[in-house]
Parts: sequence; C-alpha cells; structure tokens
Amino acid sequence: MDFLRAILVQSREPGENDLLEEFQALAETAGYTIVEAIDIVGRKSARFAMSSGKVEEVATHIELNKPDVVLFSPGLKSSQLYRLMDKWSIEVRDRNQLILEIFSRHARTPQAKLQIEQARLEYELPFLRHQLRVQLQSEHTGARPVGEQVGAGEDLLNLRTMELRRRIANIRSKLEKISDIQELKRKRRSKIGFLEVTLTGYTNAGKSTLHRALTGSEAEVADQLFTTLSTKTRRIDIPGRQVVVSDSVGFISDLPTELLEAFNTTLMEIGNADVIVLVVDATDSVDEMDRKVRACISTFQEIGVNGIPVVVALNKTDLIEDISVRERMTLLQGVGQTVVPISAREETNIEELVQEVRRSFPALYRYHITIPYESSGMSMVSWLHENGYVESEDFGEDSIFVDARLSFNTAQRLFKMLPKGSVERLDEIAPTE
Repeated sequence: MDFLRAILVQSREPGENDLLEEFQALAETAGYTIVEAIDIVGRKSARFAMSSGKVEEVATHIELNKPDVVLFSPGLKSSQLYRLMDKWSIEVRDRNQLILEIFSRHARTPQAKLQIEQARLEYELPFLRHQLRVQLQSEHTGARPVGEQVGAGEDLLNLRTMELRRRIANIRSKLEKISDIQELKRKRRSKIGFLEVTLTGYTNAGKSTLHRALTGSEAEVADQLFTTLSTKTRRIDIPGRQVVVSDSVGFISDLPTELLEAFNTTLMEIGNADVIVLVVDATDSVDEMDRKVRACISTFQEIGVNGIPVVVALNKTDLIEDISVRERMTLLQGVGQTVVPISAREETNIEELVQEVRRSFPALYRYHITIPYESSGMSMVSWLHENGYVESEDFGEDSIFVDARLSFNTAQRLFKMLPKGSVERLDEIAPTE
C-alpha cells in the first residue's frame, strides 16, 4: 500500500504550546508519509488562519516537495479550508479530519463505527454548505444568477443537508439503544455487587497494555494513538470483591466537540466507575506530562466526572531513571488519591496498583451470619466466598456460623435471602486492605 505524502503545517500564536510532534504522530498513525513539518508562529488572520506571507511561504514548500496533501493544525473553518486549497492547488485536511480518519481506521465495534460516522457527518455539515455555495457561485460567474437558478441551488443545498441530518438522527437513535443496553448491563453488574474500575488517560499512555496485565485480555496493544475506541470490560480477581476493569478511549487535548459528543456513550462509562485509574506516560518530559494530565482533567470536567476516587498509575517507569520517577511522582501528588509507579509492559508493581485500587473501594462491613443447614446451606457459604471476604466459618449442629466482610449492597441481598435475624451487622468497619 502506498501512503500519501504529506506536508504538516502547524499555525500557532506566540506563547501557544508546540504540538507539532504530537501532530506528526497523529499523521503517522493515520498512515501518512511526512515529507516536511512546518511550525508557523505568529498572528493568525481570519482569512487563512495564518498571515498571507506565510501562505506564500508554504506554497514554496509545496512546490519543492510535491506532496499529495497538506495536513493543517489546528482545526480550520470551512471558508479557511477552501481558501487554502484554492491558494495551494492541493487538498488540505485539518487536525479534526485527521483524528476522524484515525478513529475510522481503528473502529471495530458497531457502536464505535456509528459514533465515528455521526462525528464525521456533523463535522462535514458546515463544510458541505460552504462547498456547495462556492460551486453555485462558480456556475454563475459573470451575470448575476436569476431567481430560478438561485432557488435550484438552494434546493440542492437543502436536500443534501436534510439527507445528512436524517442520517445523523438515525445514528443517534441507534446509539441511544446501545446506550440503554449498556446501562442495563451496568445496573445488572451493580445489582449483583460488581465494582467497576475504569482505565483512563491520554492516548498512547499504555492503558490497553495495563488492561492486558490486569485481566489477561487480548486488548489491542500498539505504539500508536487511539488504538482503543470502544470500552473493553473484563473481570479481575480481587479477594472479597467482584470487580470488572474497563479500558476506555484515550483523551487528547482540544478534542473536537463533535467527537466528544459522539463518544459520549463511551465516555459516560467513566462517570459510572467506582474507581478511576489515570494512566500517565512517565517517558514524557515534565512539561508534556503536565499538559496531558491537564487535558485529562479537563475532559473529566466536560463529561461531568465528580467525586470518583482516582488512582494515578505512572506507567513506563522501566524506561526512565529512578530520580526521574521520583520527580514525576512528586509533581503528580494531588492529582489523585495516590500515585503508583508501574510498568504495564514488564508487569512491574501491578499488585501494588491493585491494592491501591482496592483501598479506594467503598468500605466493607463485618457481619455475623447464621445459615441454616439445608440443601442450599453450602451453596450460600460458597456465595459468600465469591461476594465477600470470609473471616471464619463454624459448623454447628443445626447451622453454619460465618463472620464475613461485605459491602452494603451485598449485605442487603443477604438480608433478603436468609430468615429474619440471621444477619447481624457488627459495629466495626473492616479495613479494605
């Protein structure tokens, strides 16, 4: 397969972050061959998103390198996009379109595919309107178009726009049904006492590798951006608890609003978590790490995540010096309840991370339980081992006496399953260690 040759153009105001390296990683993930990367720093014009002089400068680079496409960062308005294509006589795609391309390549589930199509259509709507207007104007150069001609063009514009809006509405309806099914599954897990841990973090921080280390799943792992687009959920063995671990889509700074809205179904899984594990790439520079963590926290705020315990997993520590690990851990203090240095690839400190997650779960309470000898008596003891932490068992003549640590929800189920007076809650709150 021949990859398209691309020139990267980043336009930023003085003092804005230099994200050209990340932009190049996005382009390479999408399959482009980069022939040149240009960082333009200066005041942006409303006409081109850069000064006219810089537009001419880029045109010279295009003439010398003969690329197939120009990739532009950040996003462009529809009018700016078409003016640049007209000036440079080459296809121009902006950062938002590039992210959509990557998402489209990596979509595997029906939900992810629908979410991406919705985002693409909503992003294309203003571009379509501008493009059709430009085409209409070019068809009527010279004499001013008569009323019938303008009406015909507007009819074409409205027809295509209505078609896209109908498709978007249809996709939203399908996504709502998927969301309802997911919510039912989540409620069912919660009802039977499951706790949910969600792995989050900036894209390519190593969430999928950590998910595999924790659960033994076959989650896709690659040194690319956005390899995970839909939530993957697997069970993990923690004594006394029933726990599932979810691997969510990676965050990125300035994610297009359309994408954030389209992935709402997936991102809302984060808001339903009992504990969030924020995975941070330790190999980033301190400034870059800080920028990415801020982007993650900003995304939390946008999707309304509040009051959920956060454990920070400082990943890839096998690739840096111990002094750098300590420096980064110090800087991350306060982001979550605690910071655990790990290597998901080498499976280093994974057990310590699990213990910190366990400490973040809701408290277990100690109960004294009397189980009558019946055909279901031993089954009830097995159920307690699966759903709680059994401290002791004593087999009497008529009953089995069990002391166990249980969550509040599990205890409520037990009250309904056994005769009245069979379950006694003790005053002491059991530690979660």
